[in-house]
Amino acid sequence: MSVSPYSGAVLKRSAMHFLSGKVASGLLSLLILLTMVRELAVEEYGVYVFLVAGMEIALAITALSLPWVAARYLPEFRLHANGKVLADFVWQILARISLFLFIGVLLLLMVLPWLLPVEFIRYLDVARLYLLVLLTEGLGRHIRESALEPLLQQGQAQISLVTRNMILLSSLSAVVAIQSEVHLYHVVLAEIAASVLGAMLALRGLIRYLSAHRELPGQDDWQPPNWSEMWSIARHMYVSHFITLTYSSQVFIFLIQRYLGVEATALFGFLRNLFEHISRYLPATLLFSLIRPKLVASYVAAGDMVELTRNANITGKSSLFVLMPILVFAWLAGDDLVSLLSGEKFDHTGYYLAGLLLALIPLSQRQILVAVTIVSDRSYLCTWGSSLSMLVLPLAYWLLEAGYGLWSPIVAIIANQIIFNTTLIVALMRVTTYRPDSIGYFKLLVAAFLGLILTQQLSIPVHSNWFGLFIMATLAGSCFLLVAYFIKPFHEEERARLNRLLNRKIFVW
Repeated sequence: MSVSPYSGAVLKRSAMHFLSGKVASGLLSLLILLTMVRELAVEEYGVYVFLVAGMEIALAITALSLPWVAARYLPEFRLHANGKVLADFVWQILARISLFLFIGVLLLLMVLPWLLPVEFIRYLDVARLYLLVLLTEGLGRHIRESALEPLLQQGQAQISLVTRNMILLSSLSAVVAIQSEVHLYHVVLAEIAASVLGAMLALRGLIRYLSAHRELPGQDDWQPPNWSEMWSIARHMYVSHFITLTYSSQVFIFLIQRYLGVEATALFGFLRNLFEHISRYLPATLLFSLIRPKLVASYVAAGDMVELTRNANITGKSSLFVLMPILVFAWLAGDDLVSLLSGEKFDHTGYYLAGLLLALIPLSQRQILVAVTIVSDRSYLCTWGSSLSMLVLPLAYWLLEAGYGLWSPIVAIIANQIIFNTTLIVALMRVTTYRPDSIGYFKLLVAAFLGLILTQQLSIPVHSNWFGLFIMATLAGSCFLLVAYFIKPFHEEERARLNRLLNRKIFVW
């Protein structure tokens, strides 16, 4: 009997490749961020934040939600299709994504002088050059995320990403060593070189995988879904995602630039990057590209919500379990952390980071809920959630006009996540048998609150340096774990599953 491409053994092997690559790429990404924020002038870093936000919006718009089509159907093709049909589907997806991306870049090239704010016009040539980053980085990202990851080829995807980050960091370090200072122009050139090489490595890995599976036999009684069915999912997700973009953190960056200026844009961009670094390493996000194919495969095989609900709950609670001590630490030592990381460019702003990190509580569950709606063929629910979340846009405008500064986008981001998640949970409970483990989630929040109080009572004065932050982080994590040990947010069956995954009987919470 052949081994399923999404079996537990394959998933575990892919997880090892993924985690080792993620640790390396995450460390490199953090070093790149710190290099940029320390070496670039505040104004140039603010412009860079603005350009990155524009790139993220452009990638989302030009993808037309085809990555979600790949995530939903590529595991099904891998399970049932023969090698030729599988390869044809992969290239069809990537060809469509690449075509739309190229058209988007050409359109942006024509309208860029009208899109840039007046105070950024002197950076027009750099912005035009950054369109090459949009093209090359977009191609590499789509190959990794829309082809390699759904096929559980995490090793190839991570090699591509780690190499890209190594080239970028090495290039920036070389500029610092040679010229003693880094300008925005240098950063863009380094990103182009790194993205090109990363995309080439990802493409090479994909070609090798498809060539190795040319003779895949497939199932004779299986009929591939037609494109009208797949475009239906893409349409729902695209409408939902397009609505979401109107009040995304990228749009808030544009609003901050308009209302608060480039220095506030630089600060928010830096805090947002720290926020995203933490969010990427929560289990629900970190393992999502591994979990999603497994969810699809298990649902296709069983056809019910039981295992899907079980996996969604354990993944969601695992994310909160990792997040809660980070929140405790951020509330206690956020000022010192931001100041040290930024080279003292942004002092006394830790409370903004702590507030922004609160959005990670609902955000850590968002991808899981979206996956459940997609896998259970209820993608239209995402459109409902996104539509209701548009209420945060006038809220952000009102707060900015009222003079609340950077708290305006932070409050709006938190409200957005709460509205979206609440809509999906209520709707899923009405139309499916999905039920969140409310008691388990509540216990994790209680453990964090009591851990915060206990840490404050036990904390001793420490110096504002890395050693002092390490002591505070250790104390915050220990207090949270102690409280969680007694209130047990995970069920006995969940603890047993996690221990089997870890191959150690060490998870006791």
